[in-house]
Amino acid sequence: MEPNATDVIESPTAEPEWESPAIAPAFTVHDAQSANWVVRKIVEARAYAERCAQWAEHEKMRARREEDYLLLRFGRELRDFALAAIAEQGSRQKSISLPAGRIGFRHAGMKLVIDDEEAVLRWARKTQPNLVVIQESISKSGLNQYFEDTGEIPPSGVRVEPEDEKFYVK
Repeated sequence: MEPNATDVIESPTAEPEWESPAIAPAFTVHDAQSANWVVRKIVEARAYAERCAQWAEHEKMRARREEDYLLLRFGRELRDFALAAIAEQGSRQKSISLPAGRIGFRHAGMKLVIDDEEAVLRWARKTQPNLVVIQESISKSGLNQYFEDTGEIPPSGVRVEPEDEKFYVK
């Protein structure tokens, strides 16, 4: 079943329907040719997923550029319209509902915006060191090397997985 435009708009997070590929019920992997067919289908599915992801990223970028253009081109007019329409209502409401969405105003409190994080970090180190946050994390490669050299592991928080043959399809 093909989704229509309203399905996508009304439920953008809904899981799309999935149909299994048309494969004969009696099909089995029994030789190199049948194994190759399955591997080819897996590789094609991955490539398709990657093309879809690239297309989606391209479309998101296009939509952001379109939004930026429309706000730059019509933003002032839209804002002026909203001000006039809200004033005409004469209520305490700060927004206008339109068939395609809502426009309005909301209070935004004062905030600091960091334009140059390195400059602010230098300042904080000198004058307010309590503002500097240092993140700690484990060096996974260092821990692996320590384990390899000594055979020791921390008493908790880590486990050793035995060697295994991992199946893969590339």
